[in-house]
Amino acid sequence: MIGKEYAKSLIETHSNLDTCSEEFKVFISFYDTLSPIMKSPGISYKEKHDIIDKSFKNFSKDFLCFIYVIIDNDRFSYLNEIYSEFKKMYDEINNIATCDVYSKVNLKENEKKEIISFLEKTFKKKIMINELIDENIIGIKLVCEGETIDYSLESRINNMRANI
Repeated sequence: MIGKEYAKSLIETHSNLDTCSEEFKVFISFYDTLSPIMKSPGISYKEKHDIIDKSFKNFSKDFLCFIYVIIDNDRFSYLNEIYSEFKKMYDEINNIATCDVYSKVNLKENEKKEIISFLEKTFKKKIMINELIDENIIGIKLVCEGETIDYSLESRINNMRANI
């Protein structure tokens, strides 16, 4: 609940959501490093702000002010949740879907492009893929927007059995 509220606030107040998304992605990658400092009661809010200012001096003022609010309200431990909720909202606003692609081996670039093109036509959204290795699968399985598109050998055999 806290994550959703802060994410919504960020979406509503940030002037450039694309910049905000990129900055948040970078910032969250430093969470494990920053967390002990930001959660420490022995370090003042001013010192925490200074650390953020020096570490992320190229970030937008809007985003940095948002991080200051997180710090000042002792919500840094919720940052991963806030980012997750922000990402969902950002993707919805921008008509982006993230799909899982299961295969036995890493896909070649041209295969990824074909899959993305197919999914974009199917779901009428910009598609981002998570490539996942499943050593037990022969073929490919796509999971997107709650739907599973299964092109695995096992699925085809099961379909044949059902039709016999």
